[in-house]
Amino acid sequence: MSAGEGCPRSRCRWRGEAVVRARAEAAGYRRLLRARAAEVEALRGAVGALHRELEGLRDRRSGEIAKYQERVSELEREIAEAEAEMARCLREYPALLRLRMALEAEIAAYREMLEGEELRLGCLAPP
Repeated sequence: MSAGEGCPRSRCRWRGEAVVRARAEAAGYRRLLRARAAEVEALRGAVGALHRELEGLRDRRSGEIAKYQERVSELEREIAEAEAEMARCLREYPALLRLRMALEAEIAAYREMLEGEELRLGCLAPP
């Protein structure tokens, strides 16, 4: 077969079909490649959105932690104040107890005096 003759019909058809198949396959790969590139871009966008959301969550969490730490500090101050007040009350309690006992003894003495006076006046009263 010489260069000027061309190819036999069956061979040309086979080459033509192979070229058509190769072009169709290449077109399919190009479509697949575009689809995958679109998926990659969509995933990059999703990853970026997730990163932004994560940063937002970290910022909120940091704010909440700071708020809770402040509240814990306030509660610790309140506990310290309550403990100081309790210690003061415990120091004052024995003195108050001694005062109460002294007052009860004085009341008992006055009660005895009143009862004695009532008896004396009852004896003096006419029947």
